[in-house]
Amino acid sequence: MKKILTVTLNPAIDVRYNVENMRIGEVNRTKHIEKTAGGKGINVSRVINQLGGDVTATGIVGGFTGKLFLSKLNAGNIKNDFLETSYETRTCIAVIDKDIKGITEFLESAEGTTEDFEKFMEKYVNILENEKVEIVCGSGSLLKGIGKDAYNPLIEEAHKRGIKFILDTSGESLVKGMEAKPFLIKPNQEELEDITGKKFNNLSEVVEAAKELVKTGIQVVMVTLGGDGAILVTDKVAYKGTFPKVEIKNTVGSGDSTIAGMAFGLSKEMELKECFRLAVACGTTNAMLDSTGNIDLDILKDILEKITVVEL
Repeated sequence: MKKILTVTLNPAIDVRYNVENMRIGEVNRTKHIEKTAGGKGINVSRVINQLGGDVTATGIVGGFTGKLFLSKLNAGNIKNDFLETSYETRTCIAVIDKDIKGITEFLESAEGTTEDFEKFMEKYVNILENEKVEIVCGSGSLLKGIGKDAYNPLIEEAHKRGIKFILDTSGESLVKGMEAKPFLIKPNQEELEDITGKKFNNLSEVVEAAKELVKTGIQVVMVTLGGDGAILVTDKVAYKGTFPKVEIKNTVGSGDSTIAGMAFGLSKEMELKECFRLAVACGTTNAMLDSTGNIDLDILKDILEKITVVEL
């Protein structure tokens, strides 16, 4: 089994408040509170752990919330090696009221410095060389102050060592990161439309846009399509993956679970088609659970048999 490294450059303490009859501008008391180590790369690490993979999480944390973050990772038995700095890791709050449709979120931003990132690069290269990493997953947004192209040197260092780099971010950091030619990117349809400047009217147009990105040197483009499943495109083949009708409880973290399934499949040297099938199954399984960035292996086993992957 190949070693996987996840990179989370803007982690958070995720706080979940359960309330009843939330009132704006008044005192609201929580019925339940939960604090977890958050960030897209952490969700990826957690699911790979649940699948039985060999994974280490890295990134940048700081301050008192950073220490709490690391304690949560350790309590969850997620192997980690983070750079600790003086800045304070952000806190993100999700308020869930059973009487209100949707989740109310408060997302902090966090600062970093060029010096912080340079120190992290030293740690990153050291991990790549000393832990025999073969797959890297770079996930999520970036700290303010470290540059929108921060994923590029990470991808380049992986390339030097023949390491596959999976990039899952959005906006300018995705556009910049694509210039370094990661092994795989995973935009959703809306993000792909933003990248290409086009509005897609059908699946064929999505596939063609993904093929154009493959021509730039990215080996695999996986586009998630929400309830319509996902597509996977290489220079040789295009697949459409669909899942059965299930009860959806929480789609947050499904994209991260999809990345985890793909990375785990690659670490087991499965055929790309089967990696894709596992990726779609993991994303679906996460959506069937209340928790974020989690899978249930019994549910996964059942769903995996029902995932349809067809060549386009």
